[in-house]
Amino acid sequence: MRQQGRVVEWNDSRGFGFVVMHGTERRIFLHVRHFTDGRVRRPKSGDILTYEVKQDERGRPMADAVAFAITSKARNRRAVSPVRPGLAEVVVALFGAALVLLASRGQLPWSLLAAYAVISGAAFLAYRHDKRAAIAGRWRMSESSLQALALFCGWPGAWLAQKWLRHKSSKPAFLVVFWIMVALNLAGLQWFYRQGIDLMP
Repeated sequence: MRQQGRVVEWNDSRGFGFVVMHGTERRIFLHVRHFTDGRVRRPKSGDILTYEVKQDERGRPMADAVAFAITSKARNRRAVSPVRPGLAEVVVALFGAALVLLASRGQLPWSLLAAYAVISGAAFLAYRHDKRAAIAGRWRMSESSLQALALFCGWPGAWLAQKWLRHKSSKPAFLVVFWIMVALNLAGLQWFYRQGIDLMP
């Protein structure tokens, strides 16, 4: 089964590097001799490749039958495919609209909407930082910090980040905890609404 990933490290003088599959943080060894067409240029960091995962003589994962996924022209244009609205986008939009409606009726404080917006933005940036750090091998945010942002009103931004950045979206254990955080947040919001607490000045 072919996989697609991004080159995160490349030593051109020695002809090898590492590629990370989309949606994961797993680094796979990559060697120039495993390209299907030896006449193409050598890869560089940031290139998108397709490949099959095999094992070397020591049982370590390696990329085989490697090919470029996009053309040089497309890469130089840094073309980005538009994100098509999916379940996450629709749900987040409807949730935001519902909060605005309730706030306009005086049933929720506007400060609560601001909290969702600000913390969701912070959550999105946190996911982006964590993914970049994973690719570069730098210090990363703890999963508990990402889950805390989701719990305290940041789950809309976190959910969009999972979909758009393809980060943490293929880790079942993480997603189970994430949706528990979402459920707890919504339960708290429902309690807040039913109690009729008004923090507006």
